[in-house]
Amino acid sequence: MEPRILVVDDDNLIRRIMRDTLVTIPATVLEATNGEEAIKIAKTERPDLIFLDTMMPGMDGFQTAEILKRDAATAPIPLLFVSALGTSSHKVRGLDMGAEDYISKPIDPEELKARVRSILRRTRPAPPPPEAAAPAVAKGQLQNMPLPSLIRWLEMERRSALLHLTRETEEGEIVFQDGRITSAGQGPRRGDAAVYQLLTWDEGAFNINPPLGLPSAAGTEVTASNETLLDEGARRVGEIPGLRGVLPGADLLLEVPLALRAAVQADLPSAGVALTALVDGTRDIEGVLAESPLDALMTLKTLHCLLRLGALGWEPRAGAAGQGAAGRRSIPRVTVEDPIEYQPLHPAEHSHQYTLSARGVFIQTPIPSEVGEQLLLRLQFPGTAIRFTAVGQVIWRNADAGQGKPEGLGMGLQFVDLSADQLETVENRLTQSIAAEIRATLEKP
Repeated sequence: MEPRILVVDDDNLIRRIMRDTLVTIPATVLEATNGEEAIKIAKTERPDLIFLDTMMPGMDGFQTAEILKRDAATAPIPLLFVSALGTSSHKVRGLDMGAEDYISKPIDPEELKARVRSILRRTRPAPPPPEAAAPAVAKGQLQNMPLPSLIRWLEMERRSALLHLTRETEEGEIVFQDGRITSAGQGPRRGDAAVYQLLTWDEGAFNINPPLGLPSAAGTEVTASNETLLDEGARRVGEIPGLRGVLPGADLLLEVPLALRAAVQADLPSAGVALTALVDGTRDIEGVLAESPLDALMTLKTLHCLLRLGALGWEPRAGAAGQGAAGRRSIPRVTVEDPIEYQPLHPAEHSHQYTLSARGVFIQTPIPSEVGEQLLLRLQFPGTAIRFTAVGQVIWRNADAGQGKPEGLGMGLQFVDLSADQLETVENRLTQSIAAEIRATLEKP
């Protein structure tokens, strides 16, 4: 099983850098933002290694270490201090407290991985040699015995077993205790998400092995019942083709603009942060699906959410066979459920909602103004006291219901001469709304 490493730092960026580095070891990464949270996680999860930032508000890293070392349950866990203060006195203090090592910021990823591997070699028991492993109880091909049938059989027989699955270069494991699935892992996915991903495999090999008394690793626990996993898994498999069909194909590198990624990640759960970090212009949809911590359906639903919000762009991969494929620039936009006034020379008109982007607005109206006309826009963002007044110029209009455009009847206006403060207000509203949409997608599978 992968080692479990607890990273304790109040800096979100440092935790993200360390997490992205440590998962390549590979390792399961737990996170805490302060000393109190670290102590609680250490007692309940018993990680194999703890990284402690020395400078944190409230209880600092040294105080946290003292409490961990006084508790018999957490004292054996190796500690490694991380600090921007690389003075000898700080290093000596950390080592005197029983720390295994001390690393200074900024963190070098390769040095970090080398030190972790060195510590784990000393502190974790070596895995049994291959010849000591128990032979497989049964093995076969998923083409002949699909995973749902395997799960039902192991449940009916009330077996305790380790089910190992392989498909080309991919691997996955599901642990059964008395026929019930208790933990699972597949690539970057853990727990229920790993099972849902494995249920999409319609080919590959399986081995049913004795459990050998191995406990499940923290973060891999499965919370749903076998029946729920199978029913929900079948539903997700059925939805995947429809979502896959509306998203860009292979050899198109997907990207959410860097500024937007950084802004929305502050309001997303860890899985959402990890997924949006993958959409950085270096991976096509297959690459994102392979590395996502979410199962295929939830990954596709999140990408579809970004596409619907105009936040997902793409470019053809250099040298790709399908050079005819066109790129698409992202223009994030959200529908605002709040009135807007638009006023030409005659009295102000109203619309009950509008679509907002950083460039302007689209207003649904059966009588759009002429292209080139400038309108005075007045609006207030829902849930805030922010009132916004700007000038918009009509750059396109749709006054023909027979055209069947998805936007409907209305007009698109581009903001004219926004101040820096106004632009910041609009961009903040966009990122908050996009993050809320992604969160809602992740919370309602």
